[in-house]
Amino acid sequence: MKICFVVIELDYFVSHRLDLAKNLAKLCEVHVITNTENATKEILQEITCHGILLHHLQSRKGSLNLLGYLKYLISLRRLIKSLKLEYIFYVTLEMSILGAIVNNTLEVKKSFFLITGLGPFFFSKKPKYLLYRFIKKIIFTSLRIKKNYLFIFQNNDDLRIFLKKNLSQNQNSTVIRGNGINIDQLKYCKRDNSNEIIFLFASKLIYSKGIIEFMNASKELLDEKYENIKFKIAGKYDPSNPDSISRKDFKIITTSECFEYQGFLDKENMQKCLYNSTILVLPSYGEGLPKIALEAAATGMPLILTDVRGCKDCLIEGKNGLLVNIKNHEDIKNAMKKFIVQKELINAYGRSSSRLISEQFSLEMITQKFLHLFKNRQID
Repeated sequence: MKICFVVIELDYFVSHRLDLAKNLAKLCEVHVITNTENATKEILQEITCHGILLHHLQSRKGSLNLLGYLKYLISLRRLIKSLKLEYIFYVTLEMSILGAIVNNTLEVKKSFFLITGLGPFFFSKKPKYLLYRFIKKIIFTSLRIKKNYLFIFQNNDDLRIFLKKNLSQNQNSTVIRGNGINIDQLKYCKRDNSNEIIFLFASKLIYSKGIIEFMNASKELLDEKYENIKFKIAGKYDPSNPDSISRKDFKIITTSECFEYQGFLDKENMQKCLYNSTILVLPSYGEGLPKIALEAAATGMPLILTDVRGCKDCLIEGKNGLLVNIKNHEDIKNAMKKFIVQKELINAYGRSSSRLISEQFSLEMITQKFLHLFKNRQID
């Protein structure tokens, strides 16, 4: 059985889906189509040593460059056809749109569209995004002619939005919550309440992840003179991203005594950062399912997340973390303060976090759900 993941950038595949692909490769012939031009030899070897077959495909140029889209589509279609693939996973909303076009021009057993999140501009009313959504609806609706496809969402809220907007239908939509957390690698570790409390923000440095709200809440806590608290920020700064924070904000992160900037961390160093931190804070405006929150929870960290789609799927209020209102730094500050004042909550919530991951989000459990997709080879 030949399956394939199509993803724009290799780094994203490695950070979010490599463990799942390794598990699937034990039973299937797994291919990955992505841009490999900047990959290190170590990363390439880590992937291929598990029998996963990599195929380079140059990323398209320009955010809304129609010629770039066309060239990419032609190259993608040609590559898929030459590999004679059976089951294809198009990863992210953007790639799913391109994959839907390819699916209608090729004969494959089934295409899966992994909607990993709706993105910060999904609901934007700017003309270019309104046009983008109109085109997207036409493309997704056209899939119904062949019926050999399935939308996979990471949370029920995103599924409901797609159904409401008639982008998908019940019979071709399902929810699989994430890609699985390797609980053998991310084991529970009790935090020492006698040491300083380290609040960690780990994500891309973009506005829709709530980085500014985290910064403002942290500064106000420091002004209140609490002792033995620290604030770490880990994540990539990409000024070319339309949602990126300003250079001024990035300079504050890298120069202010308030924050310890960790930079962009690879998988190994990210895991070390989690174990060296106490509480994860991710006040995002919306997620598919935040993997960093699941990984942090697996290690025994309480979570402070926004009460929005995706985030609330991996947090039980008052059990393994606290939910805060969107774009509200005062709420975030009060949630962090609760752990400072009531330190006994840290390990109580941390144990619940770890238990939740092992019971609902383990790699083995999610792998079985993906394998089940191939057993149901036809849509009713």
